[in-house]
Amino acid sequence: MPVVNDPIGDMLTRIRNAYQARQEEVMMPSSKFRVAVAEVLKREGYIADYRIITEQELARGLQVLDQALERKTVFPAFLKSREYDLVEAIRKKGIAVSRDAERALRTLKQLFENRLLEHPKKRGVLKQGILVIKLRYLDGRPKKPALTGVKRVSKPGRHLYARKHQIPRVMAGLGIAILSTSQGVMSDSEARRKGIGGEILAYVW
Repeated sequence: MPVVNDPIGDMLTRIRNAYQARQEEVMMPSSKFRVAVAEVLKREGYIADYRIITEQELARGLQVLDQALERKTVFPAFLKSREYDLVEAIRKKGIAVSRDAERALRTLKQLFENRLLEHPKKRGVLKQGILVIKLRYLDGRPKKPALTGVKRVSKPGRHLYARKHQIPRVMAGLGIAILSTSQGVMSDSEARRKGIGGEILAYVW
C-alpha cells in the first residue's frame, strides 16, 4: 500500500465515500488512533459498529492461499478482480477448503479488491490489523446515511488546538468536533463535560 501521510483524513474520507456509494461497510488499515476515532463515531451514532480483522483470524486462509500459489492454481493478477471467485478456483484444483479457511479466503479476497493487499506475498498491513467500519443508515425511503459530511481541521504540519472554553459547536450542535485530548480521543460534548481542551481533529455531521 502507498504511504498515507494523513491517516485520520484518509479514514474519514473513506467513510464519507463509502456512505456516498451506499456501501454496508468500509475497510482500512487499523491503528490505535483510528480505533479511538471509530469509537467516538460509534458513540455519537455516525457508524453502526466496528471490528478489527487480525492476521491470526486469516491464518487458515493464508495457508490455503500459499498452497494454491505454490501449485500455480491461483495467479496474483486475478485476485483484484471482483469477478474472480478465489474459493471456487482453489476447489476446482482439488485443494481442500474448510469452512474457516473459506471464510478467511473470502475476507482476503475483499482486501485484494479494496487494494489493502497488493500482492499475496506482501502482507505487512495484516500485522497491524484491518479496521472494518459498519455504516449506519437512518430509517426512511430511501435510507439516509447517518454521516453526510466531514471536514479535516488539524492536518500534518498544521495543528489546531482549542482550550476548553474555545471548543467550537459544529452546525449549532447538529454535528460534532472530534478532539485529541490528554484523556484520549473524544467528542466536543465529552470534552466540555470533562472541562478539557485539545487538538481539533475534524468536524463530522
